[in-house]
Amino acid sequence: MDTVPAPAAPNTPTATAAPTVDAAIALQGLTFPALNAALDDYLARTDGTKAGPWERWSLIVGIAGAGLGMLLGSVLSGQAGVIAALSGLAVEVLGLGTSTCLQIRRDWRQFWDARREHAREIEEGYTQYQQLIQQVRAFPLEQRRRRLRYIRDRRTTMHERLGLFTGGMERLGVLPLLVALYLQFKDWRWGSWNAFANITLVQGLLAFAIFLAYALSWHLINLRVRVQAYELLLAEANAQDGE
Repeated sequence: MDTVPAPAAPNTPTATAAPTVDAAIALQGLTFPALNAALDDYLARTDGTKAGPWERWSLIVGIAGAGLGMLLGSVLSGQAGVIAALSGLAVEVLGLGTSTCLQIRRDWRQFWDARREHAREIEEGYTQYQQLIQQVRAFPLEQRRRRLRYIRDRRTTMHERLGLFTGGMERLGVLPLLVALYLQFKDWRWGSWNAFANITLVQGLLAFAIFLAYALSWHLINLRVRVQAYELLLAEANAQDGE
């Protein structure tokens, strides 16, 4: 049975009890920095095991190594170009391989007993989310209405602007990375590393642009997802007050 704190009066701020070990952090105010900290805490406790610094940075290093390796391999000529391309390839394989192995190690329980783990995470997330909503409802309703209108306008504007750059990147998934890898390996034959020295400047620049756009797009998509989270949280808090 869910254990959700009794809702406070919707229009009167109340003191929040000191959080227990597994309780949500106290919402310090109805500001977006405070909501951001509360959502970070909520995700840290309900989003399963999060990627650690080694996993995140190995992915970043792998993508950067691939882009720089192809760019330098196309700019430099001769033996220097081969060394630059192979160095970038080694960094790419090492970084992406390390990130993949760490992700499999982190998420193996979700594949081993997927339905039970998923149901448990949903239940924990629901309870913690209701606790967060009760904290938001402790602030005056009119303040929540104004902030909800504001964040909806910002989300609409942000969606239109980001669409010019990201497009449907979240639907493409890893496809841009596969395209960049294809540009690297399309002329390669087993035992023949000289093919990496034949990468043209246009191919190198194109692959580098793909990697860079991929990384920037996911960064912008994460920002858009957080703005949507603000909107959903405020909307649910208002809905529970009959809005």
